[in-house]
Amino acid sequence: MKTSDFATTHPSETSQKATFAVSKLRKYMALCGAMAVSILLASGNATAKTHPSYLTQSYCDGLVDQFVDYGMRSLGKYVNENFNLEYKGGIRNTINFLKQRSEWLSECDSYLNDTASTSVFHDEKNTREIFTAIDALAKELQLVREGVEFPDETGVNNPLPFIKDRYETLATLMDQHHTRILMKKQFQ
Repeated sequence: MKTSDFATTHPSETSQKATFAVSKLRKYMALCGAMAVSILLASGNATAKTHPSYLTQSYCDGLVDQFVDYGMRSLGKYVNENFNLEYKGGIRNTINFLKQRSEWLSECDSYLNDTASTSVFHDEKNTREIFTAIDALAKELQLVREGVEFPDETGVNNPLPFIKDRYETLATLMDQHHTRILMKKQFQ
């Protein structure tokens, strides 16, 4: 049986509906596939920690060395020689310095924990103690900046002994860390 030219050039209504349904089904499947891929990618990123590309073992070691050497020396000079209750700008700058270094070192600690299973300062306990000491010194300075008074035995506002005590705690912890580093280098 021979089909007419009209039938081959003009598809029937049923075949048009079928073609339309198949086209819709393909679009729906493509959309579902795209959604599934995006969900998989999103869930993969949600569980994996990502770190900035500049974080390396060398960068973190350099950051720690800089804080142990220059940072602590500068902080010591400020606390022991230049601290003045009247100059709130110096106090603000020191608080910002401590917060910034704490953030940087914390970022390195997180990176080292994830990639090398180590801590930024010798071990997890020492790292926590050092971060606590940094935060305590910054908090004490912030109280001074806000005008909280620290009366001495004569009743005069004198926050310096409190600031020095917080600094000494941090300096002792940093000195212990520095000693461990020197001993480690000696036996390498």
